[in-house]
Parts: sequence; C-alpha cells; structure tokens
Amino acid sequence: MATDKSEPQVGLIFRIGILVVGSVLATRAGLMAYFDDMTRGEMHRKYGESVPEALQNLRASERERLTAGATPISVAMQHLATQGRAAVSPEIAASASHDTAPLAGWSKMSSDVPAAMTAPPADSASLAADAGAKPGDAGAAPPDAGPARKGRPKRQP
Repeated sequence: MATDKSEPQVGLIFRIGILVVGSVLATRAGLMAYFDDMTRGEMHRKYGESVPEALQNLRASERERLTAGATPISVAMQHLATQGRAAVSPEIAASASHDTAPLAGWSKMSSDVPAAMTAPPADSASLAADAGAKPGDAGAAPPDAGPARKGRPKRQP
C-alpha cells in the first residue's frame, strides 16, 4: 500500500475556504434582499393600495349626522362656547354623590362606612359653629372620643 508523503496544499485549501464563506454570505444577502422585497410588496398590496371602504362609509355617515339635523355640531359648539351650560336641567347637572358603595371597599375589608357619608347634610347652625372654631382645632378630636387610633377602625358587632 502506498502512502502520500507530499506537503498539504495550504493555498488551495485557503482559496476554497474563502470561496465557500463568500458564497454563503452572498447567498444570505441575496435571500434577505429577496424576502425583504417580497414582504414589502405584500404589505403594500394589503395595506397600501386598498382603501378601507367600510371606514370611509362610517366616517361619511358620521360627518353627515353631525352636520345635519336640528342643530349642526358647529352651531352647538359655538352656542356652548358662548353661553356655557347655564340652562342645564337638574337631571343631568353635576352634584355631589351620596353613594356609599365605593367606600365599603373590597369584600375582605371592613364594610364600615364613614359617618360623614351616612349622616344627613349639616344645617347652617352647625356650619356657623364650625366657622367660629379656632384654627388649631381643625384636626382635634372631641373631648369624649378617647385616644386616637391608627389603622383600620373597630368593627361594630
């Protein structure tokens, strides 16, 4: 059996390696450009050329309803800007809420409601008495209240 004792051809191996790496990089660049071009073409076909007919029809009908009718929107906006909401009916006028449900908290928390929310509105005599209080007494507790507690209030049985 014969053996080859010649030196390896380093130059040929190096040239073949460079050719393979260059071919792989060129193939990758070509495929990336091709797929990028195809993706852009599809996006343009799907979104660029088509006009959303349903959206255009909806906007046209809304514009028609706003400009037509008993009071066009431009006249209503001008009227509101000049006269404000002075003639608003009591049914839709803003007022303080006496709803205690948001104050009850989560189901696992205490369902105690502050007395200020459940108490009837204060009369003018108590408001006058509060107005005459000293400035330092604003956060003071009544004399029979006992020591101040921190944290959650006691639950009533």
